[in-house]
Amino acid sequence: MLVLLLATAVAAATGCGDNEKTSGAEGEFINVGDAVYQVQLTRLLNRGSLPDTDYLRGQPPLTSREDYLASFMTIKNDGNKPYLPPRDMKVVDTQGNQYLPIPTPQSSFGLDFLPIPPGDTAPPPDSPAGEGPDHAAMVLFRIKSESATDNLPLYLDVPQPGGKGKPASIRLDI
Repeated sequence: MLVLLLATAVAAATGCGDNEKTSGAEGEFINVGDAVYQVQLTRLLNRGSLPDTDYLRGQPPLTSREDYLASFMTIKNDGNKPYLPPRDMKVVDTQGNQYLPIPTPQSSFGLDFLPIPPGDTAPPPDSPAGEGPDHAAMVLFRIKSESATDNLPLYLDVPQPGGKGKPASIRLDI
């Protein structure tokens, strides 16, 4: 027993073992390939209040049974080649409803699904999203209202690069 404890302590002290976290909660650092995601805030948006009007610029009206859900996140590329955030990341509720990101071309706060150079972070620090209150880029979803009220918790599933392995999963706090 003592040998097992010592081996575990040595492995932890030397950094051996799998320390790359691929699932967790909002606010935690989650690994997706060589990228590190941190969802800083997730909330429903209200078209009639600031700053949500800026976030929703150019978005069509919703039905009475829909909501806009925004996840504000940073993505750091710790790799040695460009990282492309996947457009097929999705929000999933407890009933299996799945929602893909919707384009935000008229909002300067949306995540650009463009390659992130090695060592860089999205959003860029000198961008409106990077200088905004959360210093994070918005990924916008159009969801059924019941998903945000009755079918909790919600998870953000982010595919691993090349579709290899289980997606990273981040529990959203709305």
